[in-house]
Amino acid sequence: MSTHSRRRAAGAGVAAALGAVVLLPTSATAADFETADAEARAIIHPDGNVAGYRVNHGGGSVQAILLGLQADDGAQLKTYCVEVNVPINDDPELNMVEVPWDSYPVPEAPFTDNADRILWVLQNSYPVVPVAEIESALDGVVAFNDGLSEREAITATQAAVWSFSDALQPKLDDFTPEGDDVDADVRALFEYLTGDENTGIGELPTPALSLDPSALSGEAGTTIGSFTVSTNAETVDVTAELPEGVELVDADGAPLGDQLADGATFGVEVPADAEAGDGTVRLHAEANLNIGRLFVSDTDEIRTQSLILAQSEKTELDVEGTVDWTAAETPTPTPTPSETPSETPSETPSETPSETPSETPSETPSETPSQTPTPSETPDEDLPDTGASPTLLLAVGLGLVAGAAFLLRRRFAGAAE
Repeated sequence: MSTHSRRRAAGAGVAAALGAVVLLPTSATAADFETADAEARAIIHPDGNVAGYRVNHGGGSVQAILLGLQADDGAQLKTYCVEVNVPINDDPELNMVEVPWDSYPVPEAPFTDNADRILWVLQNSYPVVPVAEIESALDGVVAFNDGLSEREAITATQAAVWSFSDALQPKLDDFTPEGDDVDADVRALFEYLTGDENTGIGELPTPALSLDPSALSGEAGTTIGSFTVSTNAETVDVTAELPEGVELVDADGAPLGDQLADGATFGVEVPADAEAGDGTVRLHAEANLNIGRLFVSDTDEIRTQSLILAQSEKTELDVEGTVDWTAAETPTPTPTPSETPSETPSETPSETPSETPSETPSETPSETPSQTPTPSETPDEDLPDTGASPTLLLAVGLGLVAGAAFLLRRRFAGAAE
C-alpha cells in the first residue's frame, strides 16, 4: 500500500495527496458574495509539505502535516486542515474557493463558533511565528526538551486547530507515538495555544485584493458608484475598458490615477449625452494572501476537506468589477403662452363677450336715434355738391305742366263763347 493510500485509510485529514487540487483563494462568484475577490490558483505541492507527528486521540491517530501549495505564479502557500474527518480529494479537476468563515460547509460544526480562536492559534504559532521566537515567548513558562523542533511545533499547532474546528481532543498523556520527550514538548505548546491566553481574534481577515461591490448600475449624466478597494498590497494597478467620454473619477470627482491603495473609493462618470452602455474595471496587485482565510470545495458533488491558510508568499492577484448605465431621460420642455392654444380660448371668451353685451344696451338705447344722421343731413355733411337738386327739378317740371294745362282750358272756353 502506498503512503498516500495508508494515510487515506487511516482517515488522515491532511494526508499529502499526490494528485493536483486547484485552489481559488477568492469569493466564489459575484452571485454568491457581494465582494468580488481576486482569484489565485494553486495545486498541492508535495515538495512543499512539512510533516509533523501523528496525534493520538480517542478514535485512533491522525497525521499532522503543514500542507504545501503552489500558486500558478510559483508562490508558495501553507495550510492546516480544519475538517479532520473529511479526506482530501485528489481529483485534479476539483476547484476550491476562498469563502467567508460563515460559509464553512458544515454550519453546525465547532468551527463556526471557534473561528476566531483558530485564527489566534495561527497568528501565535508556527509558521507565522518562527520556532525560535515561540521558545523565547514561552521562556520561563514552558521548558522544552532540547528546544522546540519544527515537527513538534507543527503537531501542536495542527492539534490545537483540530480541537477548535472539530472538537478533536488528543490524549494528553500519550500525545504522539514518538515518546515522552516529544510528547512533553507538543503537549506544552498545545496547552498554551488552547489555554487562557487564547482570547480569539474576532475579525475575519480581509482578502488580499477585493472590489466591493462587484457590479454597479446607474444613468448617464451621473457619477455611478462608488467602488471600494480592499487590499493588503502596497499598491494596486487599475485599468478600465470604457466607452469614449466615460472615465473613472476619485471621491472628489477628479480623474482617477492608475494606482490605488487600500480603502480607496472611486466612481464612473458618464456624460449626459452618452448612450446606454457598460464597462469593466480591473485591479491587479502583488500581495500575500491573509492568514486565516478559509478554502472549501466549490461543489457539493465532490467534497474535500476544508483548509485554512497559515503562510503565504506574495502572489499575483487580479479582480474585476462591472458597471452599466441607461441613457438619460429627455426632460419635457416647459410650455410658453404661444405654444398653448388651449389657454387662449379659455381666457378670451370669458372676458370680452361678458363685458360688451352687458354695457352697450344699458347705456345707449336712447342716444342711438339722435346720433344717427338723417338722409337730408347726410349729403350736406358727407357728400360734395355736384349740381341742382333732383327734387327741385321735379317741382319745376310739374309747375310748367300745370300752367300749360290752365292756358289750354281758357282757350277752349273762349272759343265756345
